[in-house]
Amino acid sequence: MKKSYLIAASVAVALMAGCSQETKEHAKETVQSAAKDTAVVVEKVKEKSADLMAQAKAKAAEAVAKAKTTASEAMEKAKESAAKNATQVAEKAKEATAEAVEAAKAKTAEAAASVEKKATEAKKSLGGGDEAKGKALFAKCAGCHGADGKMKALGKSPAIAGQDAASIAEKLKAYKAGTRNAYGMGGVMQGQAAGLSDEDIQALADYISKLK
Repeated sequence: MKKSYLIAASVAVALMAGCSQETKEHAKETVQSAAKDTAVVVEKVKEKSADLMAQAKAKAAEAVAKAKTTASEAMEKAKESAAKNATQVAEKAKEATAEAVEAAKAKTAEAAASVEKKATEAKKSLGGGDEAKGKALFAKCAGCHGADGKMKALGKSPAIAGQDAASIAEKLKAYKAGTRNAYGMGGVMQGQAAGLSDEDIQALADYISKLK
């Protein structure tokens, strides 16, 4: 466009050199008008270019903002997903640990029961254990009930040999607690049972129940 303007100006100058004053003035006005029009066009082009540049910048800024928002949302979702997965893993670990603890407890209880059973069987096989203990405890009962448990204590109570073990144990515990006074012998029997533990009472009751 600048080149066209220069050519037009050169032509105008050449024409002016060989023309009348009026023609020269007219040519000058034409050149000035063309220059003015050209300047207007240039300004419009500049304005249009500036508008296009501004629009491009605005769109670019908008695209960047959207990209940032999308990236931020993606990051938040990733964080939420990671936190959720971590929580699920922790819960599963707790459940697995609880199950392992319960299994260990069950095995420990089973092992303890097995050991106790074997110990009891070993005592019985050696002829000792509760039966021997019951016999030893009965020694201080024999004075009133007889060595075989068939004597009436102080001539009042019935023979205790062969009675049900559970019934004997219940009566001995009642005498010990002072809540039984059969045949007026509560005081005597309470003194006899005072030093007996529940295991002692059971061993003694089992022994008496087996007397024939």
